[in-house]
Formats: sequence, C-alpha cells, structure tokens
Amino acid sequence: MSLQTSSWRWLQVDGVGQSVLSMSLLEWEWLLLSVIIVGSYLLARLVHWLGKRYLPPLGEDEPSSFGRATAEEIYTPLAISILLIGISVALQAFGVIDAQSLLSNAVATALTVLWARAAIRIGSRWLEIANGSGSDYEFAPIFQNFWKIGMVAIAALVIVAIWDLQVTPFLASAGVLGIVIGFAAQDAIGNLIGGIALYFDNTYKPGDVILLEEEMRGTVVDIGIRSTTVLTPENTMVTVPNSVLNSTQVVNQTAPRRHIRVDVSVSAAYGTDYETVERIAMEVCEDAPMIRSSPKPRLLFREFGDSALVFELQAYVAHPLAEIRAVDQLNRRIYDRFNEAGITIPFPQRELSFLDDEGAADQRLDFRERDGPPGGTREPDDDRGESPNEPTESSPSGARTDE
Repeated sequence: MSLQTSSWRWLQVDGVGQSVLSMSLLEWEWLLLSVIIVGSYLLARLVHWLGKRYLPPLGEDEPSSFGRATAEEIYTPLAISILLIGISVALQAFGVIDAQSLLSNAVATALTVLWARAAIRIGSRWLEIANGSGSDYEFAPIFQNFWKIGMVAIAALVIVAIWDLQVTPFLASAGVLGIVIGFAAQDAIGNLIGGIALYFDNTYKPGDVILLEEEMRGTVVDIGIRSTTVLTPENTMVTVPNSVLNSTQVVNQTAPRRHIRVDVSVSAAYGTDYETVERIAMEVCEDAPMIRSSPKPRLLFREFGDSALVFELQAYVAHPLAEIRAVDQLNRRIYDRFNEAGITIPFPQRELSFLDDEGAADQRLDFRERDGPPGGTREPDDDRGESPNEPTESSPSGARTDE
C-alpha cells in the first residue's frame, strides 16, 4: 500500500486530523492567491518601468518610427492588462468568483475598452508618421476617423458578446430604422462621400491654402468625416461641408509648390525709358525681403495705354498668405524709386472743348438737319440759333413752285 493511500485513509479515520489539514490547505490557498496577485502587480510595474526607461521622450526635431510609436502606446495598456488578468485568473482558479460573474465581465469589458483606445492611438500615430515622412503617398485625416469608427464598432461587438446581450429584437426593426436614418442623414452621407472623393482626388491636405470660387481663402486645419475646417487670414475658423467642397471649384494655392506668383501693375508716362523702369523694378524686387530670388521676377511691357505705358511686374512669394503684404512692399518701394528717378505715374485725363465761333455752330447744325421732308421746305429751329433769313433747301425733284 502506498504512502498516499495510507495518508488518505488516515485522514478518513482521524476526523480531527482531517479538519486540521483542511484548514491548513485553506490558509495556503489564500496565501498562494495573495502571492499571485502581488506578483501580477509587480510584473505590471516592471513592464511600465521598462517602457519609461527605454523609451525616453523625443525632442521636437527627432523623428519617430512605427515601432517606437507602437511601443510608446502599448506598454501602459500591457501593464494594466497583466494586473487585471492576474487578479481575475487567480480569483477564478481558487473559486472565489465564477468565470461568468459580474466582476469577470467587468474586467473583460475594461480590457476591451483599454485596448480599443490603444489601437485608436496607435493608428493616429501611424498616420501622423506617414504624413510627416515626406513620401509620395499621404494619408488623409479622414482615414483616422474611419479607423476610430472601426475600432469602436469592434469594441462594441466584443462587449455585446461578453455580456451575452440579445440583439435580435433590435435587428427586427433595423430595416425600417435604416430607411428613416437614410432620409434623415442625407446631408451627412453626402458629406461623407464628398470627403472620400476629395481624398482620392488629392485635392488638399492639412496645411494647404485653398481658395473657394474666389470668395474665401484660408489654411486647411482639419479634415473630418462631415466637414473641413479652414483658418482664414482674418484668424477666424470656418467649417465647410465636404459636399460643398466636392461640388465647387477648389483652388489649392500650395500645390504643387508653396510659392505663388504675384502680379503688380506699373504705369509710366509716355516718353519714359522702359529699360529704366525695368531696372528699377528688378532692384526693388532684390531689396524686398518677401520676394523670392528663384524663380526670378520679371517685368512685362503689357500695352500702350490711353495715357501711360502699362507694365506688369511678376514676382514670387514664399507663401500664398504673404501675397497682400508683398504687393504692399512692392508698391511702396516702386513709388519711392519713381519719385527719386523723376518718373511720372500718369492718371487718365479728359479735355472738354466749347465752340465759340457762331458760324461753325451754324454749319454743324445745317449738317445735322440736311434731310428735310421731300418736295417742300423746312423752317430752321429758332431755339438752335439758326438764321430765319437763310434759303431753304429745294426738293430733290427740282420742281418749281408757282408764285
């Protein structure tokens, strides 16, 4: 007979010894439970410490990577998960709680929400790194919103499965509810489709300066599912629906490059040397701090105006929003240099002449009224200054009137 069998029979025979050993095992169970919980806590703290120890904060100019972004966002949820899973498994193993108890479901729900949040943050970091990598492809922020919606939907389905919720009654009315929502959310769906179309057309991205039908200009701040936020030069935020942007003409003034050309009209009086005007304009562009040296500015002789020689100065600025200030600098400097060089900037003039010769006025009136009625004579108008003694015109047929 083995030792285990003898011991087991001894326990069965000796009721007092069985009671004492059972109490000892119960104490060991609680001690082991405490050790597992404390070990889970220490392991969670170790993971969190290692994450902070080997992932120091980056500087402003230091680039990040996909692996580093994932590690930065995952070590804290991993530490919390180790702690919660250790406590839950220990309590279930020793029969303190049931696997389908309220506490177990709450722990599973907390873990689902925690990792869904971590996945959303990782996706956002990846999109930021991809957009700032300088590659040919760029991910629109609208995909960040789709990623958030997808993670939230998956987390909701997992939570429904954890709590074993019955969704059949809700599915019965899903068809009617879908139709109602479809009619009520026509604008929202149009904005969503418009945002997707704008991305695939590569119309703009955050940081670009756009011009909407020559009415509003501003910098794109955010591209959402429903609308796009634009910051105007007046420092006001304007929210434009994506459907409007998709159906109107949108001019991206920062694509393919950020520098933009400004055109300044310059006039000089007739007789001015156009080479002198060109030399002054080029010197002004070299001295103006907001004018780029490349591409080079140029002066075009546009036309011979009514009272002046009309030129057009074409120069480039580094950013579209600097256009108004650059034009101001050019106008001021050209005006000062023209004054120094003695170049006149003419303005349109009109001269009015009055006829003082009464005979010339009579001839002009006779010319205007030469068409008289056929076969008869016409008396001149006294109020127009014609002489009543002048002979009247004869009829075209040459007929003679009897006296």
